[in-house]
Amino acid sequence: MNRSSRQRGDRVDSFPDGSRGLLKQGRERGYPAEYLLSRIRGRRSRLIGDWRPLVYDATPLEFLASTQYQGFVRERSAEGMWRALLREHCWVYEQMEEGVRKVFAPYLLYTELRTMFICLRYLQGDRTQKAGEVLAESLLADSVKKVLREGEVTTAVELLEGMLCRLSPEFDGLAEKYAEKGLREVEQHLTNSFLISIIKTPLHPVMKELFSRIIDARNILSLYKSLRSSSRDESVFLPGGTIATGQLKDLMGKDDLFSVIALIRQASGVAVSAPDPTQVEVALYRGITKFLHKESRDPLGAALILDYLWRCSLEVMNLSILLAGKDLEREEVAAELVH
Repeated sequence: MNRSSRQRGDRVDSFPDGSRGLLKQGRERGYPAEYLLSRIRGRRSRLIGDWRPLVYDATPLEFLASTQYQGFVRERSAEGMWRALLREHCWVYEQMEEGVRKVFAPYLLYTELRTMFICLRYLQGDRTQKAGEVLAESLLADSVKKVLREGEVTTAVELLEGMLCRLSPEFDGLAEKYAEKGLREVEQHLTNSFLISIIKTPLHPVMKELFSRIIDARNILSLYKSLRSSSRDESVFLPGGTIATGQLKDLMGKDDLFSVIALIRQASGVAVSAPDPTQVEVALYRGITKFLHKESRDPLGAALILDYLWRCSLEVMNLSILLAGKDLEREEVAAELVH
């Protein structure tokens, strides 16, 4: 019997608070929801609304150093920008009352999957100090951080699997995936398992809609990649999206790359002119952005906070794209931005 099989027999206790159990405790009391929403509205107004000047008139670093920028990013590297996002998530989390933290824990844990991936890569490369630097800004619980900041990557994946299986049995097999195919397969399995499991749990309505749309985006991208490579692996489709997996499988069988265009419009409400890789991905995430912006018009609704957290992620992603693409054609860079 291998180690993973032995561990399965020990996984009997689930986290009583679901996703919340994998996030840090935070201070005992936050602020009333009305106060938090007021602070969020103020901070959201300082996010970048018009990306054209950054694409055509200034470099990202010049803009971040200017008085024009009032947002939360102060770092000058892609790595530093992502750490700034973690700090902003921590700030929002610390302001929340405990009941609100539980509502937003699924989304915040979803964003922390990236932290897990980065730390596992650092462990694999014997760069434990770098893992510690990332985790210093993370919302993950201390028990999870301990696993990700020290030791061998093989052991870390095994221990992480044990913890996540307390959240859902969907995470079973993580260590086997690493042994067979390495970290890339672990990242894929972890993300898919999270989405499959979280969509089945009781969620705030706007949170459930968001995760359904994220699943749609991943499924459509999987269909697009399958059609381009002429592969026919129907197991790539995740349940829980607004588009039935049966419809996706039918389209896979028809081998028509242009069918993806209609599917994108159906899922996101955004039109694309051609099944181009950049257009497909950007359109899907612009659709999510439009949805959250519309839902956040209620000044006292939970969608306002979710919209802010999502837009913070986009701000860092877009700044990273601008930084990496400083020597590319401006139109090419502009096409990759999500807003």
